[in-house]
Amino acid sequence: MATEFEITEAKPGDAEAIASLFALSWVSPFTRLQWGHIEPSLMVPRVSARMMTEGSRFLVTRSRGTGEVVAVAQWTMPVMPGADVENSESEDDRKERQQFEDEVYQRNLPENSNKDLVMAFTLGLRQLREETLRGRPHFLLENLATHPDYRGKGLASQLVVWAFPFADEQQVLVYLDTASGSPAERLYKKLGFKEQGHNTIADLSRFASLDTIQALDCETNHTHVAFIRFPAPLGQDTE
Repeated sequence: MATEFEITEAKPGDAEAIASLFALSWVSPFTRLQWGHIEPSLMVPRVSARMMTEGSRFLVTRSRGTGEVVAVAQWTMPVMPGADVENSESEDDRKERQQFEDEVYQRNLPENSNKDLVMAFTLGLRQLREETLRGRPHFLLENLATHPDYRGKGLASQLVVWAFPFADEQQVLVYLDTASGSPAERLYKKLGFKEQGHNTIADLSRFASLDTIQALDCETNHTHVAFIRFPAPLGQDTE
């Protein structure tokens, strides 16, 4: 990878390429059941907004020859204990804010999406993360995507491993979740992540007809698995 590609921080002008990579990667039957056809151009404003969000960091892999963005990782950086104490909110205020944000998010979902299923999945993942992390500081891998023409070159692994030295230095966790049985699950285990829990949405026919589910070749239950990479002891070399 050192000769052909380089990892850099994403620039504002990369939002379109990042949206395209996400759309090319979000093609599983369960994802299509949630979102239907994903139009990359409609994702660009949301990607641009997330790139400007405090604590969010987009890393991209570029071709050294063309400058093309061929892979991306979306990270949320750790919030350390005691940070922003003056602006900390009560638990009741946090729940009220979260409920408001969820309502806004649901209203703004694309009309062709399965809004009830998207929200069930979103809330289930949030619960899984909270139960797994229990408030511990962590790097959060939100999204990881590689252009189909560039898969199998280890680009995704490099974007994940990027966080390890920082996590070890700060002695914090690296957290991610992925669909059970997916190729990504095997990658994460290979990189040293440990399975910590799971969340299952049972009976997807509550959200869509069996004909639709079968047409997409989708299972009737969907399970997402939580993974944690624990920091190496200080002073211990890691790959």
